[in-house]
Amino acid sequence: MKKSEMASLLWKRVRILGEGGFGVVSLASTSDNQPPTLERLPPLIAIKSCLLHRSQSSQDEEAFLSMFADSPYVIHCFRPNIELQDGVAVYNLLLEYASGGSLADHLHNYNSGKGLLEFEVRKHTRNVVLGLVHIHSRGVIHCDIKPDNILLVGTNEIAKIADFGLSMTLKQTRVEKHGLRGTERYLAPESVVDEKYGPEVDIWALDCTVYELMTGTPLWESYEDSQDSNVLYRIGFEEPMFQNAKLSNEAQDFLKRCLVKNPASHWTAEMLLNHPFLNSYKVADSNVQPATKTTKKLKIILHKPQQKIAFKNPSSRCTGDMLLNHPSSKVEDNIQPTTKTAMKIKIILRRPQQKIAFKIQPHNRDLIIGH
Repeated sequence: MKKSEMASLLWKRVRILGEGGFGVVSLASTSDNQPPTLERLPPLIAIKSCLLHRSQSSQDEEAFLSMFADSPYVIHCFRPNIELQDGVAVYNLLLEYASGGSLADHLHNYNSGKGLLEFEVRKHTRNVVLGLVHIHSRGVIHCDIKPDNILLVGTNEIAKIADFGLSMTLKQTRVEKHGLRGTERYLAPESVVDEKYGPEVDIWALDCTVYELMTGTPLWESYEDSQDSNVLYRIGFEEPMFQNAKLSNEAQDFLKRCLVKNPASHWTAEMLLNHPFLNSYKVADSNVQPATKTTKKLKIILHKPQQKIAFKNPSSRCTGDMLLNHPSSKVEDNIQPTTKTAMKIKIILRRPQQKIAFKIQPHNRDLIIGH
């Protein structure tokens, strides 16, 4: 049996999820009868298809995705496949299906596109940063981080990075210029001005994404920016204005660590994991207890006055020693032996917290966005 004939027995396209210059993304159902020699496909998958003779970008994407198969924060590629459709060779990528759509979909459908709740943005951002830590550790730059390329997978809606069609290795960036690579409003200044690319461009794009998710408005967009050239000029030669009433102090500080013109001053993905904007989400999440109607939780917290750390240059990179002394990375130092002068006891009665359920409707928009 030919491979294309066997593929038609293993899965069947159900409907189109999205179309673009890259090709077509379809939702497909799979067969229960699958060969034991191949990775088993789940009941639903996404298939990204293009003509074989125009598939170099998709083939490069498959190579990158195979590098990150062990990361739970990168969309999973089961395998590539070549089939014949009416005598024409088609290259397919069999991908993990993101039933929750993209963060762009979620933003559009929640609160009339006026921004997501901060705790939700923190959760998704932490997962994306964990994915970037994995990607950058392998010497790869994604080059197109944006809400459309962050997909929500499974019932828990885990945020995962998708679409590696524009990705490069660090080695590739050193041997030749690559022009403008990415989506205009998320490009970093060094890319716009000097066509330079490094892991820092992903961090810049991530912070543009965080701002957009929290405010509902792209960072560089205004009513005057009717053309992309205006946005590119502002990115290259103006300072970003990210002060917004919707942003908490921690959120603004998170953006300040990365939205600086000098790429050497950006925090790395690993450093961002220690920032209170992401750390406080992790701590809050681990402290969530099942709610009951009849009990109150008595909690005694021992407090030591916290010492604030002042950064002389807010845009400068933190050293390892500074991070070790940051309050968010030394929680245990807040508890000291009981004395009369170094400690006060605070008793908090906590009522059961009411859980909030968000209903997400199925999306018909792109789940893997083209470039």
